[in-house]
Amino acid sequence: MPSHRAGSCDIGFLVDKKEVLDLAKRLIRIPSRFRQERRISKSVFGMLERWGFDPHSVDVPGCGPDVIAQTGPSSAPSLILNGHMDTVAVAPGWLHDPFGADVENGRLYGLGSLDMKSGLAGLMIAFRTISEHRLAKGLNVKLQVVSGEELNGVGTRTLVLRGEFRKAKAVLVGEGFGGLKVITNARRGGYYYDIHVRGKAAHGALPEMGVNAVVDASRAICAIDRMKMPLARRVLGEDLRPLGESQTVLGISGGTRSLSVPDKCSFRLVRSVVPRRKGDPGCEIAETIDALRLQSHVRVVLDDRPGEVYEPYLTSPQSSLVREAKAAARAVTGRTPRLVCGVSEADDNIVAEETGTPVICVGPGEAGELARYHQAEESVEVSQLGPACEVYCRIAMGLVR
Repeated sequence: MPSHRAGSCDIGFLVDKKEVLDLAKRLIRIPSRFRQERRISKSVFGMLERWGFDPHSVDVPGCGPDVIAQTGPSSAPSLILNGHMDTVAVAPGWLHDPFGADVENGRLYGLGSLDMKSGLAGLMIAFRTISEHRLAKGLNVKLQVVSGEELNGVGTRTLVLRGEFRKAKAVLVGEGFGGLKVITNARRGGYYYDIHVRGKAAHGALPEMGVNAVVDASRAICAIDRMKMPLARRVLGEDLRPLGESQTVLGISGGTRSLSVPDKCSFRLVRSVVPRRKGDPGCEIAETIDALRLQSHVRVVLDDRPGEVYEPYLTSPQSSLVREAKAAARAVTGRTPRLVCGVSEADDNIVAEETGTPVICVGPGEAGELARYHQAEESVEVSQLGPACEVYCRIAMGLVR
């Protein structure tokens, strides 16, 4: 392997853009819905072995195994490159083959092209490039290819429990939301609530004798839908607009098939919370429902089971990770990226909350109508893939200083 350290001006020549694209295609062509990642995990493991690394598999409950590898002195501080290999299910409405990895009009189509096999390909090629050319001499660079990101981040949570983030100096997640024009240094969290409404049963022909829990739950949902959401302070969303909180009713259950007034109804709500928020939003939700003076008894219960609460985070713009990421993106694209807050929880929330390590997301991605995450006709602009890989290499080099 070459042993020279590349200068800052020639990193672009070390990254084979076609190779990044070819690897992204290969990954897309392997179906890997969450819980079904064993085939792609085996493929990634084999590639790393052929590249001369000594990868390890880590069993993940209910999913295919994570794959991890490292380069550089194990005693040194670590830069972790983290990316997930799983996808959601195929949504209806695809015109292209979701596993065809077709390139058309400069765009790569396929399930996972955005979320996040293009970014994963960039991370893997960057990891190999960093090792071959010793771009981060004195730094231990770890590659984590994880499963179950779409299943409450179980793959990354498994690595946290194993201590794989010990001595980490920084964590770079290669999932781009908005592309290389932005760097995600913050992310909203997610609090999930189960709201239980208890009314009073009665004969359905005499509704005035009972208290209809389904009707009161509907009133509560309408009131919740009208709540004013707070804005984050000095944080932009991925669309570069001021970012606020949001909440969504995910499901409702209740009622009876008999001719009776239903006395029970429950619904599930997610509140997406912004960084620096103070207090449990569940109190605001409960106060909104209390103001309705419903006849039913209502309980608002936070689902605090492991994996169900995602705390928001903010990595300081003054951190060395954010500074180097901005410099790297500027060197590659010719423009300074904007710092944004991601709207949906992801693995970087887990890293920030469980390890306290500075973390960002950056990579190939789209915004606006082209941001077809979890949608049919998911695609990414091919011209982003090679530059994203170069950005990863430059960040590693910068963190050595």
